[in-house]
Amino acid sequence: MRMWKTLRNPVLLFSLAIVSVANWLHAADTAPQAVLVTVRSILADSRSNEFDPKLKDLEQQLKPLKHRSYRSLKDQTQSIPWQGTGAFEIPGGRSLTIATQEFQNNRIGLKIRLTQGEKPLIDTTVKIANKGNIILGGPAHEGGSLVLSISAVAQ
Repeated sequence: MRMWKTLRNPVLLFSLAIVSVANWLHAADTAPQAVLVTVRSILADSRSNEFDPKLKDLEQQLKPLKHRSYRSLKDQTQSIPWQGTGAFEIPGGRSLTIATQEFQNNRIGLKIRLTQGEKPLIDTTVKIANKGNIILGGPAHEGGSLVLSISAVAQ
């Protein structure tokens, strides 16, 4: 009987530890209720060396692009329900739709589609770190190129 008491506590502790780890792993990959998505439209060109101070937080990500000048055109933020779709108006009469797809390893899967009228300009799926962002080069715009910064935060 004494041996059973000695074994029971370690077995109980081990079982509780396994259940706790399993719950933690499940919670880590549980889909959020919504994703807060911010889309920043940026005009990139090489006509000057102007760098918009509003874009200071993106400077290191924009630097590798071939342009010398970056100007913020429009910022938009939406809370998109999980596995829902959000629509954003992009300069130049373009439309951007973003659909949330999966949440795994603290990364958010997004389906991104930029269109001009019926013509698709960008149609891709990305995985972005929670609270991270990506930079997408886009179509020609006002003598330069349209660049989109897309950030996502699970809610």
